[in-house]
Amino acid sequence: MVGSSAANSESFIVTTPSDCEIHMTRLFNAPRRLVFETMTKPEHVKHWWGRLGEGYSVPVCEIDLRPGGAWRFVNRHPKGDAAFHGEYREITPPSRIVFTEIFEQFPDTVSVVTAELTEEDGKTRLTTTVRYPSPQVRDMVMASGMAKGAGISYDRLEELVAEL
Repeated sequence: MVGSSAANSESFIVTTPSDCEIHMTRLFNAPRRLVFETMTKPEHVKHWWGRLGEGYSVPVCEIDLRPGGAWRFVNRHPKGDAAFHGEYREITPPSRIVFTEIFEQFPDTVSVVTAELTEEDGKTRLTTTVRYPSPQVRDMVMASGMAKGAGISYDRLEELVAEL
């Protein structure tokens, strides 16, 4: 993200490799085990996910981290709340998580998120691919500012792993 002071902020790249996908990569100054932990433990997720600025919080962060387990996050922001939930399909600590994601405002629209973590010279590369049910849904998500929000959230994650 331009203007961010978070380490590796400039490494965040968003592409659309197919009509129904968004692909994001980001490098973190932390071992893979720690990045995986900050992505999967509620006490950590509450400090970075959807924390886009003043007035943003995550009052609900429920994670049942197992295949078939559910998750639910509520992002409180200056204009209200946005809730998301899904189910974990695959978990291979500390390298891979696959889960569904549903924005509760559109309960019939299910996307599938694949997050892969690889080690690069003591750092961790997070590669996330989100597959949407249609090009229209993918385009709507892109138009919503999701890429900017993800970049800010990943900057918060970078700050958190530095503290830990």
